[in-house]
Amino acid sequence: MGIELRGVSKQQGGETHIYETDLALESGEFNVLLGTTLSGKTTLMRLMAGLEKPTSGEVWHNGENVTGLAVQKRNVAMVYQAFVNYPNFTVFDNIASPLRVAGVAVDEVRRRVEDIADLLKLTAMLPRLPNELSGGQQQRTALARALVKDAALVLLDEPAQTVPRHGGHGGVRDQ
Repeated sequence: MGIELRGVSKQQGGETHIYETDLALESGEFNVLLGTTLSGKTTLMRLMAGLEKPTSGEVWHNGENVTGLAVQKRNVAMVYQAFVNYPNFTVFDNIASPLRVAGVAVDEVRRRVEDIADLLKLTAMLPRLPNELSGGQQQRTALARALVKDAALVLLDEPAQTVPRHGGHGGVRDQ
């Protein structure tokens, strides 16, 4: 089924951020929203995630109207273009944080964090703090935190954001 926006619009402070929009994204597919800067891509994703409420219209997920459902009750994960990691948490704790909030058993948290860390080549980084990581490692940590939840919907806001290299040139840095 997937996620569907039915006549969704968003106004704020007298300005229209999203004009009435119908959109259907299929489950199990990799969907991409393309648009110019300030065209509303992030706002659409925030509406899908439940981080913002539409001014009008409905958000449906897997055949259920979730428009009024709190973000905490939705099985959604979102990674922002400015990947945010808790600076005082180790990589392990950053990745584990949504599982701990959900009350997942300690052994299951450890297993799932280790599995996703292995998948994203972060195992050696687990005891480190975010400021001890490269930009690519920080981005993978934020992605791991989203994926470890095993969410039904994962939203990535500009996931290929470039990280400056040592020479000041753009590009994704991966170490």
